[in-house]
Amino acid sequence: MVRADIIDAVDRILRVYSRNLREPFGGKQILLVGDVFQLEPVVKGDEREILNRFYPTPYFFSARVFGQIDLVSIELQKVYRQTDSKFIHVLDHIRNNTVGSAELQLLNTRYGTQIEQSEADMYITLATRRDNVDYINDKKLAELPGDPVTFYGEIMGDFPESSLPTSQELVLKPGAQIIFIKNDFDRRWVNGTIGVISGFDPIEETLYVITDDGKECDVKRESWRNIRYKYNEEKKQIEEEELGTFTQYPVRLAWAITVHKSQGLTFSRVVIDFTGGVFAGGQAYVALSRCTSLEGIQLKKPISRADVFVRPEIVSFSERFNNRTAIDRALKQAQADVQYVAAAKAFDKGDFGTFLDEFFKAIHSRYDIEKPNVQRLIRRKLNIINRLKEENRALKQAALEKEKALVKYAREYILMGDECLKHDMKEAAMKNYEKAVTLCPKFKEAWKKIKKLEKEMLKR
Repeated sequence: MVRADIIDAVDRILRVYSRNLREPFGGKQILLVGDVFQLEPVVKGDEREILNRFYPTPYFFSARVFGQIDLVSIELQKVYRQTDSKFIHVLDHIRNNTVGSAELQLLNTRYGTQIEQSEADMYITLATRRDNVDYINDKKLAELPGDPVTFYGEIMGDFPESSLPTSQELVLKPGAQIIFIKNDFDRRWVNGTIGVISGFDPIEETLYVITDDGKECDVKRESWRNIRYKYNEEKKQIEEEELGTFTQYPVRLAWAITVHKSQGLTFSRVVIDFTGGVFAGGQAYVALSRCTSLEGIQLKKPISRADVFVRPEIVSFSERFNNRTAIDRALKQAQADVQYVAAAKAFDKGDFGTFLDEFFKAIHSRYDIEKPNVQRLIRRKLNIINRLKEENRALKQAALEKEKALVKYAREYILMGDECLKHDMKEAAMKNYEKAVTLCPKFKEAWKKIKKLEKEMLKR
């Protein structure tokens, strides 16, 4: 789950880059997707001390920006991962911390179950602690026959070790159970697909993996990029800057993974190992709900009521879900926003009829006229009219001055034409008169002289 301070950081960045400091998220529409009943945000000891000074909880909904806008929460209720209604019912009660003894008893029927040997190779263990995961994977790898092979990943540029998606020194053997950590471009596997190493080809630099659906895939090295984003002031856009790359096979050992790493993944068979206890809200729910069926679960130890808990802040926030009044209010607010924007666009285009229509609709949807920011906007728009009027007056004055200058120049051509006539240079006089009307087409005196001279020239 995203922390509250991250949400506030996104808010600040969008305000700056959108050049809209007054509105939350710079006036952008934000859609947040996730399940608050799953694992809580990770906060280290030193970070918790700092966050506690500014936020009542580390959860995203405690972000300060949400004090300025209404957060509308909609809970989607159709379950896609499981189909057994009884199992779905139990998971729902685990999720919202209302599980009863009968439901725990049903779950604990999966404790002590024996796995068929043919299926055991493709089981994955979900454990709460990293050291337990490492112990299981190291032990399973050591039990396989043959010598391990180490594949060295390559770091180019800057790529922090803490951000590596898999081990830089990846130790594997034929028969090792792995999990893919990146989607395949050709869609042969996805992030979370389980498989078994069937062999290596050092010359072709290829791993051969049999996935849990029986397909054999040749796996090449993949690259990950460490990217920093920066704002290009000149182009007014956000650009990527590649700091470094990491190249390695997109797999890691996966007889066991942490419950945290399993979020978003789906398995048909899992072993759940709560050795060391559950330490985070939602951890039990995430572990149990990764499996598609109750029959696909094996428990290493029985689940107790103490293993199932939800933070009270989450329960309080969930009470806002699917609030019809809040949803209707948000829809009406959105309708008003659309109408105000349409009015502003029509005004900018000079379509004042449409502007008035949309503006009156917007006022009817949400009366914002007395709000300071709306009044500022109206003043800005009215100032545009005043500025255009002033510009129009200035243009008229400039045109008048230009016309006066042209008349002056045209009169000089007439004088030169008259001087030519004194010396009986009629053709030269005509050219001067024509230049006068070119400069000033409405100059009547010039037209009279042209017509008079044309008649005289025709008599010749």
